[in-house]
Amino acid sequence: MSAFLGPIHHRMYAKARSVHKIAEEIALFSDDRGWTSGLAEALAAAWPAPQGEIEQVIDLSQIHGSLNVLVDDAERALAFACASAADHIDDLACHLEQLGARAAARAGTLELAAAWNSLDAAWLDGMPCDGLMSLVSNEPYEIIWRIDVAAHAAVGYEALRTAWMRGFALESGFAFSPLGAGTFRLSTEV
Repeated sequence: MSAFLGPIHHRMYAKARSVHKIAEEIALFSDDRGWTSGLAEALAAAWPAPQGEIEQVIDLSQIHGSLNVLVDDAERALAFACASAADHIDDLACHLEQLGARAAARAGTLELAAAWNSLDAAWLDGMPCDGLMSLVSNEPYEIIWRIDVAAHAAVGYEALRTAWMRGFALESGFAFSPLGAGTFRLSTEV
C-alpha cells in the first residue's frame, strides 16, 4: 500500500468493523429483549465480522475491491440485524443513543473537528469515491454534513444512526441537530 492511500484503507477497514459491531449490538439487544431468538448467532454465521489486521483480511493485490466487499458486507450485516427487529426501531434507537454516549465516554474530551471525525469513523457511507457523504459547512463552531440515507438498506437506518450520533454528541458536550433529508449539524452551541 502506498503511504498516501494507506490511511484511507485503514480508516475504511475500521469503519466496516465498527458497523459490524453495531450490527452485533443490535442482534444481542434484540435477543436479550426477546424480540428475536438466535439473531446474534445467525448474524455471526451469515455476516461474520472481519478479524485481525487489515493486511490479514484484504487481498493486497485488489485493495479497493477487497475493501468494497468489506463495506458491502458490513452494510448487509446491519440490514440483517435490523430486519428482524423492524417492529422495535424506537427501542433500538434508544439503545443506540446509549451506545453512542458510551463511545463518546471512551473517546474522552474532544474538540469539535475530532468529535465529528469520530462520528464519521463509526459509520459507513460506501467507499469515499461513492460520494455518499459530503460536508456542507466546516467552520470552527459548526460542522454540517449530508449523507445519502437511501443508500443504506437497513430498516430504520436514519433513526438508528441519528440516535447514535445524538448520544455521542451530547456526551461529548456538543449540540447535535438533524436538519432533515440526511443532513446533520454538530456545533459548539450547546
